[in-house]
Amino acid sequence: MDDKFIDLHVHSNYSDGFDTIENVIKKAKKNNVGVICLAEHYNVSSYKIATEIAGEDIEVIPGIEIGADMSAYSKDKKHVCHILGYYISKDICKLLDLYEMDRYECVKKTIKLLGNQGIKITLTDVIDNAKDKKSIGRFDIARTLKKLGYVKSTSEAYGKYLDHGGKSYVKRNKLTPTELVRKICEYGGVPVLAHPKSLRFTNEEEEKFIKELVDAGLCGIEVYNPNNGEKRRQDFLEYCNKYNLIPTVGSDYHGGKRKPVIEIGKGIGENLCISDYSIIERIKEKAVKNNSQS
Repeated sequence: MDDKFIDLHVHSNYSDGFDTIENVIKKAKKNNVGVICLAEHYNVSSYKIATEIAGEDIEVIPGIEIGADMSAYSKDKKHVCHILGYYISKDICKLLDLYEMDRYECVKKTIKLLGNQGIKITLTDVIDNAKDKKSIGRFDIARTLKKLGYVKSTSEAYGKYLDHGGKSYVKRNKLTPTELVRKICEYGGVPVLAHPKSLRFTNEEEEKFIKELVDAGLCGIEVYNPNNGEKRRQDFLEYCNKYNLIPTVGSDYHGGKRKPVIEIGKGIGENLCISDYSIIERIKEKAVKNNSQS
């Protein structure tokens, strides 16, 4: 396993990725990946299928990715915080049910706002474009807008209609970052800060924020992410050393035609390629501890 790459942040079409689970596992095998996590947004439905497809070739880690409400930290909506939860118990469904009801209501409100602007799409259109997913959200609306010819790309759909400041943006109810970290710990999971560069804080603000998360139970930072340059990796490694956090690895792979191209396990131009299995061992040790306390 020591020579196999690790990727603990991958998406399939069970959330906002473009690849099927079968294709994700196929690409992971091709790229010499030995440990993978399909950390879908707000659902854990791909884990069992991925495990069955991977067999003994790839170790599949259970995980999830959940967004946090950053409104207390930003007036202009520029700060983004997502938390990954590994080895979380089935009790997470209690939280996901609340998120899912809110997502569903937001989809309906967004469709109504789009209709007020002369964009005629229906809930049925969105569900059909979700391709049998159990969870629908803004990405499925964006894909529907593109398919029906209202925009040229999903990126245009977000920028023009669905993102903060867009004409049809609907704010969702989310937990704050510290509340979310505590909840993941409460459900026996291992909370890790995803793509930390997206926080967009100053250095002083960044460390203060990370310290808040550590006090709430944060266990790791996604240090090895394709979008973290060497300077940023060193910054995040220093936080890990200072606060006894696990430096994790994740490509945040979505597939499709996104630029720059990100490959599972390899990142951008092979700037990932991490094979340190002690990362997995530390996550497992922390999961055992958090489960015993939950």
